[in-house]
Amino acid sequence: AEGVAAAVRAALDNVRAHCGADARAWVFAESFDGTITVTVRDEGPGIPEGRLEQAAEEGRLGIAQSIQGRVADLGGTVTVTSAESGTEIEISLPHG
Repeated sequence: AEGVAAAVRAALDNVRAHCGADARAWVFAESFDGTITVTVRDEGPGIPEGRLEQAAEEGRLGIAQSIQGRVADLGGTVTVTSAESGTEIEISLPHG
């Protein structure tokens, strides 16, 4: 549970860092068929195309390592969807 909480905190820290301290974000959680899914969604400007790859090449933690690395260590996956209307980070982990 601590690994999931750490990944969600990292996602919310990312919202604060890139959208501002007053940014609105939502956290959704659901459990279905042996998988728990936690989604963090914001209404920020979105992530510019290629930015995630660039950050990883620069050695910056961000989504690439602080979130995806934690979740991968727990046997899960992370999906990032971004548009001009905001970003959604979906964390899926097996449980049961």
